[in-house]
Amino acid sequence: MDLYNLATELEQIERERKYRLLEATTMSAISYLPAQIGVVKARLGDLVRKKRKWGLEILEDDDGNKDVRIENELRIVVPKEHWDSFQEMFTSKLTNDSYLDLNMFLNEALEDDLRELREELKPALFKLFSEKVFTSLDRSIQVWIGRFGVTTYLTNRAAIAIPYENKGRQIQKLHGDLLRAYGDDKGGLEMLLSDIQSKRPLGARDVFKKYDHLYGTRIRSVQEHVTLIFEAVVDMSFMTSQSILVSEEDVLDKVEEESEVVKRVGNKIYPEGEIFPVSFFETLQDAIEEVE
Repeated sequence: MDLYNLATELEQIERERKYRLLEATTMSAISYLPAQIGVVKARLGDLVRKKRKWGLEILEDDDGNKDVRIENELRIVVPKEHWDSFQEMFTSKLTNDSYLDLNMFLNEALEDDLRELREELKPALFKLFSEKVFTSLDRSIQVWIGRFGVTTYLTNRAAIAIPYENKGRQIQKLHGDLLRAYGDDKGGLEMLLSDIQSKRPLGARDVFKKYDHLYGTRIRSVQEHVTLIFEAVVDMSFMTSQSILVSEEDVLDKVEEESEVVKRVGNKIYPEGEIFPVSFFETLQDAIEEVE
C-alpha cells in the first residue's frame, strides 16, 4: 500500500514537473485547473478584445496532457483529467488545426471593461474637484465667509452643477447622473473619463449642457447694513470668475478710490485677474466701516 502511494505521489510530482516545463517555455503560458477557471476566462477575454477568431493548435504529450496554442498569444496547458471540463467552456469541441471562436466571451469581457470604467468614475470626479482651480476658489470662499458671514446662499442650482455649499453630496449626484447617461456605453465612458482626467471642456456633454458653470457659489452677506452678493464660479472650461455686488454707492466709490486690484462696472466689483486677492476683502471691510 505504501509503495502504491509512493508511486502515485511520484507520478503526480512528475506530471507537475512537466506542466512547469511547458509553462516555462513562454511567459504567455498558463495551466488550466477547474479552480483557476476565472484566470483562464480572463486571458481569453483579453484575446477577444483584440479579435474574435484565432488560429488553434493542440499538442499532446506522452501522458495525454494537452498543450493548447492560440496563435502566438497564449498557451494553455490542460491536464488530461481536466480536458473535458476545459472543453465545456466553448460552444463546440476543440480540434487540432481549427479556429477558436471566442465570441461567447465577448459580452463578459465588455461587461468587465464597463465595470472597471464605472468604478473609475467616482474617484476621477472627486480627484477633479480637488484640483487647484477648485481648491483656490474654495479658499477664497472660506475667507469671504470668515470675514462677512453668510446671510443666505443664493446659488442657482439650475446654473451650477456642483454648488460649493453641498460639494460632496452634489458630486455623488453628478456621479449618478453620469452613470445613467453613459454607464452602458464603453466608448462614451472612456471619452468622459479621458476628458475629466485631462481637464478638457465638459460643456458639450448632455449632462452638463443645462448648466452655465461647473462649480461655485453665490452668497448674500450683510455688513453694517450694506448688502453684498459674492459670486465665485468655475465654468465648463475650468476658467474662474468672481464678482461682488455692493448695495451702497459710497462704498463702491471708496473701494474704487483705494484699490488698484479691482475694477468697477456699475454696482459690481470684479478682480483684475481671475480671483480677488484675499487681502482685498479686508480693504472692502475697511471701506464699509469707514463709510457707515
